[in-house]
Amino acid sequence: MRLRTLFAVLLLLPLAVPVCAQRQLPAWDELPKAAQWELRMLGVTGPERLAELREAATKRVVTIAIVGQGGMSRTKIRPHLPPGSSFVYRSCPDYPNCEPEKPTHDSGQALVILDLTAALGMRVRLASYRPSASWQSVAEDMADAGKRCDIVVCFQSFWGDNVSMITDAIAASPDALFVAPYAEYEKRPTGTSLQAASTKPWDGGLPNFITCAPLARKSDGSILQPANRDANDTEIINFIAPSHHASGRGGTCPAAATTAAAAALLYAAAPHRPTPAQVIDLLRQGACVDTEALTSAPPFTSEHIEKLEASIAQLMQPQPQGPAKLDAKGVISLYASWQMLDD
Repeated sequence: MRLRTLFAVLLLLPLAVPVCAQRQLPAWDELPKAAQWELRMLGVTGPERLAELREAATKRVVTIAIVGQGGMSRTKIRPHLPPGSSFVYRSCPDYPNCEPEKPTHDSGQALVILDLTAALGMRVRLASYRPSASWQSVAEDMADAGKRCDIVVCFQSFWGDNVSMITDAIAASPDALFVAPYAEYEKRPTGTSLQAASTKPWDGGLPNFITCAPLARKSDGSILQPANRDANDTEIINFIAPSHHASGRGGTCPAAATTAAAAALLYAAAPHRPTPAQVIDLLRQGACVDTEALTSAPPFTSEHIEKLEASIAQLMQPQPQGPAKLDAKGVISLYASWQMLDD
């Protein structure tokens, strides 16, 4: 091809533009109510900070898996996928057999994640795992998700001696960050739950596995208190996450969804793909009681902050005695954690 002809062809090609410029993202006032509330509580208190994070969140597509026996509905999820994002079924032979007949808990939590990631302008690849009822199947899907994805979220609560099959799968997938809600069920000692294996900076645990509890919009500012039941009650809360959807005891799952979305932003914005330990450390360093951010969204007031601070103090050092129950000394601040990323 002659040089003049080649030049003419190049003139006809569309110019490459940044991903953020190709997509029309909603304005701050157009964001879903729940997403805007959570962003405020996460330190993203207005359109200027949102624009900063959107510009930063274009470095990579983030892969997120949800492993749970309920599965997810592609029919429900697809309308909420922003441009540049995708959804895929794993551990399922074909699409018709993967689609749940009824709405599922996992689908609901996936929408919480997507509301935040879409608001932040991220591109995500969401994978749904619906293993069989066998422990081995759950462990295999955890391991597979850990090899394929940046973040693996499990909203299920597993208890008993067979939990070690799942924790072994998490331990064998050190390159993925695993996230789960704080779990409490009847009077079972949480030392027998999957969540008891989460990272404990002062006492081991799995370094790539975190648990989360909600600062719920419907709360008075207090945090769900893990019960001190017996010597086997070893579960801790790694992070407190603001949640528009959480509803107290038994409703801690939305905190894990919020935390997964916050972690995804750090993956999307980091100059190089971070390790799970680096993401956890960024979230831990950024966690704080940011009164200005936390009272920027109703109904939170100074009275709520007082309750929150008292609840954090109790979790850090239960009285009259007992081990610490909280890792990060505050509420996740996505904006503060993002500011700590190396250029």
